[in-house]
Amino acid sequence: MSKPSFVKIPRTMRRAAILACAVAAAALLAGCGPTYNTRPGYGQPPPPGSYSGRSNQCYQGCGYVRDIREVQLGNSNGAAVGTVIGAVVGGLLGNQVGKGNGKTAATVAGAVGGGFAGHAIGKNSGGGNYGWQVVVQLQNGQYATVTQRNPPQVQVGDYVMIRGDNVYRY
Repeated sequence: MSKPSFVKIPRTMRRAAILACAVAAAALLAGCGPTYNTRPGYGQPPPPGSYSGRSNQCYQGCGYVRDIREVQLGNSNGAAVGTVIGAVVGGLLGNQVGKGNGKTAATVAGAVGGGFAGHAIGKNSGGGNYGWQVVVQLQNGQYATVTQRNPPQVQVGDYVMIRGDNVYRY
């Protein structure tokens, strides 16, 4: 019987494999954030000057919330920039590993992995490119859609008043 032969993996290749696993884990975790029904501050009092009781008569701009969604505001190219930067960095790191065809494969794998990680990170780092769209069915039966940057402090079914570019509980 012959002894099993083990291939000794160079230290730089082990480090590159660990780095690739860390990048893949970061890419997978980058998309794990909640997107709907995450309205921090729900239940807080409305801002000063807003209508807080139904004792006042509402003549226009009042109704019931029918839908709330998180939406992207404007056109963000963060994901594209993140993909390019991630691919370049991943390709450079992959190029530091191996020789010959192994070096080429590591470069390609690094570029692809870096591109995926950069895309996920760039997509989620919009920095204020998201807002909330609130659909209100007004008293006259018509629908009004309000898009606001701050999370609404209302939920579906609440009676609200539209004031400016925001929706407040009435």
